[in-house]
Amino acid sequence: MVRAAVPPRWQLAFGLLLFVAACSHAAPLVSRPADGTRSLVIRNVAVFDAPQGRGPYGIAATPAGEIYYASLAGNHIARIDLDSGAATVLRPPTAGQGARRVWSDSRGHIWLSEWNAGQAGVYRPADGTWGEWKLPGARPQAYAVYVDEADGVWLSDWSANAMVRFDPATESFTTVELPSPSSGVRQILGRPGEVWLPLSGVDKLAVIRMR
Repeated sequence: MVRAAVPPRWQLAFGLLLFVAACSHAAPLVSRPADGTRSLVIRNVAVFDAPQGRGPYGIAATPAGEIYYASLAGNHIARIDLDSGAATVLRPPTAGQGARRVWSDSRGHIWLSEWNAGQAGVYRPADGTWGEWKLPGARPQAYAVYVDEADGVWLSDWSANAMVRFDPATESFTTVELPSPSSGVRQILGRPGEVWLPLSGVDKLAVIRMR
């Protein structure tokens, strides 16, 4: 186990600064002294105004290292220029859709959860085209999004208290009901064969294992 040489009172700030700096600078941020402890080396922390004011919410990187974020209040996603910090606004076809989170697939396509519209969306940077698909059910609310190793797109549906997996090849959804009511899945992560979920509404963790 590697222990970080950071006082306890600084642990929260350490995580925040490392996250911000990692998103804004390509240089290594952590040096490893000979004694095996880990010390923090901040090379650069930059803060940029978001275009069109409040709203930045989810953020993700593509396999090529490009950074995109979602603006919930601004109803758009944006691509960040890593040299200047400027953001190029990209608007999904559905007005007022409430883009909440973003995730990249293996090809660099940007998938987004559209909270207000209850849709899965995708932006294809190579040709600038979009796709949108309504989640199953009467009043879906797409909160978090994650793309697995097979390029399957997972979204949490708060209205249905369920997870849905979208297959881009067949344009079809598979629904997985969550065992606890009002689970409140705000973020999704995974590894090969597994999708991990923090259930914020019930203080639990869940995993979906795929065969």
